[in-house]
Amino acid sequence: MKKLLQKGFTFVELLIVLGILAILIATVLLVINPAEAQRKARDAQRMKDLVTMQAIMDQAVSDGVFTVTAAWDSSQQAGSKACDGTGWLGFGQDFCKYIAVLPRDPQNVVSGKIAGVEGTGTACSNATTIDSKTLYYYAAYDVDSNSYEVNVRQESTSGCKNINNDGGDSNAFVEAGTAEGLDLIGDK
Repeated sequence: MKKLLQKGFTFVELLIVLGILAILIATVLLVINPAEAQRKARDAQRMKDLVTMQAIMDQAVSDGVFTVTAAWDSSQQAGSKACDGTGWLGFGQDFCKYIAVLPRDPQNVVSGKIAGVEGTGTACSNATTIDSKTLYYYAAYDVDSNSYEVNVRQESTSGCKNINNDGGDSNAFVEAGTAEGLDLIGDK
């Protein structure tokens, strides 16, 4: 009898290799946590947009653009990013000399999970999230004090450091502006 040369792998060997690969892939996905990485990326964009909105508001207040007390959020005007007065920020106000396109929350949705704590008095911790909160940008101007506030949310629980260290009164927003105590916008 001729002995057949065996080339290749047996079915059992292939199953073992596939099982090991599946375990390695599952471990890597658990360690990397792509959903959290995406939340962190959106939060980084929110922080960048907060600085942009703060610059827009600083310039607009300095130029006397606002004449009445008002508040806006990026759900208004269907979240339009137009700077010509039809966008979500400052209806009727032309911001094109400050910026070409208004920033808008990367999610801009009515209901989402955010980092933060309901109410006041309790600091946001790295394990704290709130369900069913709006993911919009908020801005307010007070004509009497000639001050403003802009707020953004954080999705990643690692964003709690931004919420806790912003000098504002909210445990669910990162706040910036010139309003004393940053209390022009309540928790939404």
